[in-house]
Amino acid sequence: RGWLSISSPCSASLTSLTSILTMSTGNPAQSRRRVQRAFKMRGLAVQAPALDAMLNVLQRENAQSSQDVLVAILDEIKERLMSSDRAGGRGAGAGGGGGGDRIGGGSQQLVVTKSLLADVVADLSRDGGDVTDEALQLLDAFRTPRLAYDSMRKQFTLMMDRMEKRSLYAEAIRKVEMFAQRYALVQQRILKQDLFRPKLVAAGKSSSSKQGGGTHTLTPVESLLGRSGVKFLLGMVVQVEEGRYYLEDHTAQVPMDLSQASVLTDGFITENSIVLVEGEMMDGVLLVHRMGSPIIETRQDALDTIGLQNSDIFNSMSSLSELEKLKEQEIEHGEEGMFVILSDVHLDNPIVMEKLDTLLEGFQDMTPLPVFIFMGNFTSMPLSAARDGTKIMTGYFEELANIICKHRHVADEGRFVFVPGPNDPGMAAIMPRPPIPNYFTGALRNKVPHAVFTSNPCRIRYFSKELVFCRQDIVSKLRRNCLLAPREDVMNERSGSQRMIQHAVKSMLDQGHLCPLPMPFNPIYWQYDHALRLYPLPDAVVVGDRVEQYYETYAECDALNPGSFPNGFNFVVYRPLVEQDGTMKSDLEFSQIDD
Repeated sequence: RGWLSISSPCSASLTSLTSILTMSTGNPAQSRRRVQRAFKMRGLAVQAPALDAMLNVLQRENAQSSQDVLVAILDEIKERLMSSDRAGGRGAGAGGGGGGDRIGGGSQQLVVTKSLLADVVADLSRDGGDVTDEALQLLDAFRTPRLAYDSMRKQFTLMMDRMEKRSLYAEAIRKVEMFAQRYALVQQRILKQDLFRPKLVAAGKSSSSKQGGGTHTLTPVESLLGRSGVKFLLGMVVQVEEGRYYLEDHTAQVPMDLSQASVLTDGFITENSIVLVEGEMMDGVLLVHRMGSPIIETRQDALDTIGLQNSDIFNSMSSLSELEKLKEQEIEHGEEGMFVILSDVHLDNPIVMEKLDTLLEGFQDMTPLPVFIFMGNFTSMPLSAARDGTKIMTGYFEELANIICKHRHVADEGRFVFVPGPNDPGMAAIMPRPPIPNYFTGALRNKVPHAVFTSNPCRIRYFSKELVFCRQDIVSKLRRNCLLAPREDVMNERSGSQRMIQHAVKSMLDQGHLCPLPMPFNPIYWQYDHALRLYPLPDAVVVGDRVEQYYETYAECDALNPGSFPNGFNFVVYRPLVEQDGTMKSDLEFSQIDD
């Protein structure tokens, strides 16, 4: 690969360097003295093996480019050693390779070792494709670290999967802990809002009271008994008795009368939703006047609260300096990244297979290739109970492998991510859903080296951006389980199905959860509920739904649906990073394969 553009006085162009450093050299003594003198002019002392390696690198360049290459490498080495020295790392290497030491006594020269030179050359040899490859990281739901919040200490902790024992069939106490954590994460978010943050008494009298505004106090449910007047509460809607709903928080629960309740915010309110409530106690029942979803918090605000150490679920940014470096690479190479996303890829439909062939042919000559995200269901009808269903499903994936292999460049270099749908083979329809078993997909994985079968949902890191992919029919599920009619907004130009989509998107993001639904209707593995949470908000949430395509942006989070591929052969092309008006933004293109 060619060299990256680097911030030095000269630009360099170099070929395959990783093996050159270990080769022997036969350079003349004059070249050896010239290179050694160049090191000394920068206050660097070079060890003999490192000098031999440098000569091997330079001898493969012509006279003009070798000088540029030498300057570029020396500048980078000097910068690394000086940065290490400023950080107090006397005798520490740079670049993780074990490199720079001071010569004894009072000398200010720094020693360049062969390992340090190797690290510098390897980094400068990377091109945009290398950087983009390293910027992609996939995280399975069952390996996702859990962000825990301690309400007493007001402290976040990132619990890695190796730090706690998790099970698909957990004890009942884990269900209580699951709901308690959901509530605690929303509560700490709400208490940071100005509307519920206590103000100084003086400030309240001088400004808030005059303007008729001020702050509100959240009343715990256990404090309602014996107190009259309108109160503000934060709690979860639960159904303790059939047909009768209660408001529950970490202290107690109280029955609600929703007959006079009005909804103040967009979104669907269902059982297990966490809501803000304004009401008063009447004969032991909370008469609800108004109800709404929790106030949203942007990703950046949440990250500022949680901190880098507890928000890096991908374990890719251990320090602020690494984050800054990642963002620099993001600006330079981020625009090369592209995701082609399809949902309901029915492999049992011959027309769908034909359109997939056309789709892949269109990307055959593209460099770099996009990441292809294929979401289930992968058959139009469930095959698990059908006769020879296992054999049939295996044959469908083998046929897809043959179609991909017709396009050699796509098969060899393309990255494919397969997200299962609710009707695909595997365990029961409980979220999160494990990947499709290897038995069905062995032929495709053998023929397509970069094919990955992952869980539903899953997460992908692209540089510093976090993308969540989930396959579920969330709009129809929320509509069927809605307790109160969603708010109507006469000022909103959208209506019908588009308005329902807006409500669904806001429900997921406000609740901070991919499945804000009743547990009997949408079962969840209690100890893996954290894999469905959306706190802090990701940069994008991609939900494969059978409704029409959509692209919404709410609280700086993109929400999109590629639509059902068999219905018009629609898909989306999503670019997380595109430069617009001098800033990096996301971009989406609705696409279709014509007849």
